[in-house]
Amino acid sequence: MLIIGAGGHAIELLQCLDTRAEGVDIRFYDDVTPDLPATLFGRFPILRSEAEARALFAHDPEFALGLGGTTVRFKVAHKLEALGGRLVSIVAGNAIIGEYGTTLEHGLNIMPGAFIANEARVGEGSLLNTGAGMHHHVVLGRYCELAPGARILGRCQIGDFCLIGANATIMPDITIGEGSTVGAGAVVTRNVPPGTTVVGIPARPLR
Repeated sequence: MLIIGAGGHAIELLQCLDTRAEGVDIRFYDDVTPDLPATLFGRFPILRSEAEARALFAHDPEFALGLGGTTVRFKVAHKLEALGGRLVSIVAGNAIIGEYGTTLEHGLNIMPGAFIANEARVGEGSLLNTGAGMHHHVVLGRYCELAPGARILGRCQIGDFCLIGANATIMPDITIGEGSTVGAGAVVTRNVPPGTTVVGIPARPLR
């Protein structure tokens, strides 16, 4: 498997994988950061070019997104798919995921301690960071990011490409429009229009 990125989130994602299992072949990919070593932790090779990624995908097409950012994740995923890769999910073993009526699309990162309730839906390419949670009947759009400790309460609708900051809370029945950002620690008590940044308690548009 190829993990896209070789920095912060990528090395946290590595904690969700059993690197001791027989036959495990994990590599990283970073074609933008200068002066990287040849390997990460002296063990995992770092690929530096599209040609190397394409050659790997010829016999091992799976890759996971090891970087944050909503539109960045989207663009990188489609770039690697064009090289022959197949986007897959990585789910921490101690994440709590509902068994009934829950839908998980592909390409997700579900990190340690994340919570997804029954009757919830997570869109393609989204990231639920450590301790983030979404409750019953929440719909989380494509390529969203829930920062550590973010909490979305029941029946909320979160549009594509939204970022919910660390320890923010979205109260029940709220709609967050596509491309919006909720600041760290904010408490959202009313709907947020598309493309809006809100901060504070209660959350208000950033001016």
